[in-house]
Amino acid sequence: MKRKFALILSAVMAASSLPLTAYAANFKDINNVPWAGAETVINSVADKGLLSGYEDGTFRAKNNVTYCEAMQMVYNVLVKTGVAKSMDAVEAYAYMGTLDTYQVPKWAQMAVAYGLKNGIIDMQLVATKFAGGNTAATREDVALLFGNALGMYYDKEKDAAEAKKFADYWSISGERLVQIDLLKRLGVVSGDNYNNFNPKKNINRAEMAVMLNKTNSILTEGVEESGTITKINVNEGKYYYIQVSLDKGGTEGIQATLGEFPVYVGNTTETISLSKLSEGDKVSMVLSGGKITALRQTKGTTNQEKYDLTGYVTAYKDEKISFDNENTGESLSLKLEGDAKIYVGGEKVSRTQMKQLLEDHPNQYAFAGINTTIEREKVNGSYQDVTHVQEMYITFMDEYTTSGEVDTFNTNSVVVKLNGSGKENYYFADNCVFYIGDTKSTAAALKKMADEGTTYVKLTKNANGKVSKIIMSEDTFAENKKDTSKVYTVKSFTTKKMILTLNGEETTYNFGSANPVENIQFYKFAYDSDQSPKDGDWEELKNVTAAESFVDNADADDDTVYCKFVLNRSGKLTGVYLSGYARAWSVASDEKTERKGTVASIQNDVLKFKTSSNTYTLQTRYADGDIKIGSTETASKKLLTRFANDPAIELYAEIVADGSNKILEVDARLTAARGKLVELDREDKIIKIETPDGGEYKLKTTIKPKLKDEDDDTFTLDDVATAKYAGEPIKLGFNSSGVVNEIALENGPNSTNGSVRVKGIATAADDGLKLEGSSKTYTWLSNKKTNLRVYGSPTESLDTVKKMIEDDKVKVYVEASLDDDNRVEKLTVYVREAAGELTSCDESYVRIKTASGNKFSFALPAKLKSCNVKGLNQKNLKDGDADNRGYHVKLTFGTDGVVSNIANS
Repeated sequence: MKRKFALILSAVMAASSLPLTAYAANFKDINNVPWAGAETVINSVADKGLLSGYEDGTFRAKNNVTYCEAMQMVYNVLVKTGVAKSMDAVEAYAYMGTLDTYQVPKWAQMAVAYGLKNGIIDMQLVATKFAGGNTAATREDVALLFGNALGMYYDKEKDAAEAKKFADYWSISGERLVQIDLLKRLGVVSGDNYNNFNPKKNINRAEMAVMLNKTNSILTEGVEESGTITKINVNEGKYYYIQVSLDKGGTEGIQATLGEFPVYVGNTTETISLSKLSEGDKVSMVLSGGKITALRQTKGTTNQEKYDLTGYVTAYKDEKISFDNENTGESLSLKLEGDAKIYVGGEKVSRTQMKQLLEDHPNQYAFAGINTTIEREKVNGSYQDVTHVQEMYITFMDEYTTSGEVDTFNTNSVVVKLNGSGKENYYFADNCVFYIGDTKSTAAALKKMADEGTTYVKLTKNANGKVSKIIMSEDTFAENKKDTSKVYTVKSFTTKKMILTLNGEETTYNFGSANPVENIQFYKFAYDSDQSPKDGDWEELKNVTAAESFVDNADADDDTVYCKFVLNRSGKLTGVYLSGYARAWSVASDEKTERKGTVASIQNDVLKFKTSSNTYTLQTRYADGDIKIGSTETASKKLLTRFANDPAIELYAEIVADGSNKILEVDARLTAARGKLVELDREDKIIKIETPDGGEYKLKTTIKPKLKDEDDDTFTLDDVATAKYAGEPIKLGFNSSGVVNEIALENGPNSTNGSVRVKGIATAADDGLKLEGSSKTYTWLSNKKTNLRVYGSPTESLDTVKKMIEDDKVKVYVEASLDDDNRVEKLTVYVREAAGELTSCDESYVRIKTASGNKFSFALPAKLKSCNVKGLNQKNLKDGDADNRGYHVKLTFGTDGVVSNIANS
């Protein structure tokens, strides 16, 4: 089995679970299973938290599984095994409106959004099978989900030879056959006693337990062996023997030819040639039937650490090579030293042999790693640094990689800037894959990112000259240039070397090791004692001794000296800038970055855009006017952060940052918002809303915002400005200045007209809804006819809500809309308090059993406000350490219905 190494997704939310609560493997109906032995598998997946039971303590093994439940189970196993991270709340929000339209249950929306984002399912399947949340899933469709999920980590075989061994393979939908083939090869699925797969049959919960159990084993145990390369032999430039000392003991000999299997770099999907491996590299191998099928360089020297330059030799003439730098796109002319060593395919060759080999491979690219030296030579009457080739390692390849700054980006091609004023247009192959950093993306997303600011791309061209892979970043792909844009902290500085730190990692430069120290220019940031640091500028230092003296005696912020350095195109150190003032590079130069786009989040003062591979840091304080928010009367860093992290708000921002990616200015505005209407002040042109996360915001409006249903005479601005629609869910539209110019009721203008609203603490429910302080009883409609919303609990059952209301250990606040006969037609539920025995808990939900014997599940936030139970904290809850330990707790809830505090009951 050939395993691919997919990217681990970043996220901040915990894994969601099904709207079921029994996790302990003590199901009352465990003996009622479809086949003997199924109970063992069911107990196993329940103990692992992969599949839960029902609130009444049953598992119901013979019940069919719905499409929503199946996607939730796939999502759970990926997250719980650690091979994927939970869906990011901000990214998930982009799908919620569509999922609401198709009536996908709230508890399943995070998992369904994850499936859509990662290509496990598509919108057509959601619209036809997931809609409503009650359709039973077929075996072939569930195989599609599992196959696409595992397909992110394992290769599929187009001929589907294993799947075609099923007696009824002809009845499998064509597009499902490849996924079923993958699952069969992995041992996840098998046939019945007659070797039939039965693709059109519905799948039951016991069968799902088997698939989850096997998938969990595959993802946790893996099929890899790791070790260290101890020997590399090359014959005829393409036959490799690699000896690996295994971590578990013993050795493994790998015999291979160039291109026989993929070689991956680090935790990425980037592939390299076998020729780029070195003795001492740590590698992870994937074996199938005793044969190596993939290799990953887990720890080793990268090309840019091994070589001063990497790229492609395009010609050799007059002791010089023409060379295209893969990381900068530059075309260089490099002189060979008299004793330069040249290797082609691992074998040492002469210059004449190299020239002949270049001529013998006209349809391949000559990839080369080059080590250089710098000589001070007289050129055209003046002395200059001249780069000479000392060593060169060439491998002939079918693909070509180059990088450069994006000029324009289209959905079928990209124009890249060349040196000077030149440009080159590259067209995408039909199977081209797109990445933003290490995250797989789309051409449309890359185009949006390119339109929002300066970006760089790394392109891989196939033998036909078309781009087969493209990676976009806001950083240049030249490591040497990339490093120089960062501000380091000086840990140690002497005339021999400097040691710099950044984000906890050290970088050491030995002066004179690659470039004579007299060729390095040192600078200090200077300003007079009666000046502000903002008035300072750079001054040259005489030599390295003067630089050492400056570091030792600098008037520095917090006794810290900062450093940036300059490398030439060969990676040699040529300039060092030193300052005791952290912001020297933003006040003494014009080095600034502008970036704009929709904000994904602001966490710990770090701002991230949705279409961006970079992050930007907010400063502790800002002067008036440095932060602008077009949607509000006031602006502050705190308000900006609240907007950025509220999933009901879409925030657009344009920033200016210095060379260290520290944000100097922010100009932001809202582009979308939803929440409950609190009030509209037409005179002051302010609308106040409360979002589902409990945020209250006052937003500016135009003189007359457009009403989505303004043709309906019963829906007017005057209505919105009174209490008639107070508390109703609304969506807001904004103009280009961030001012509200459209108001729409999520449920339509007639959802409230003519109805009566009541609200308060519910005291009874069995014979109708009763509220505290009132003697009236409001009759229930049927469960199906009641529009029910429950905040803070996964339940969508009116019967469960009634149990909560009737339970004297649970306090429930409700908002109800009544029809003309005073019957409850719409009910919004917020739990305020609950007390009982804590039975189980995970990252998403806490489960209690009340004194009446009722079992309820309640939503946990990412961080509790307080947990005042001795021996219990949020980590215990998250890890399940608190399960069935006899804790009797009282839960207090926030206004959003989510648990905020836990105390002794």
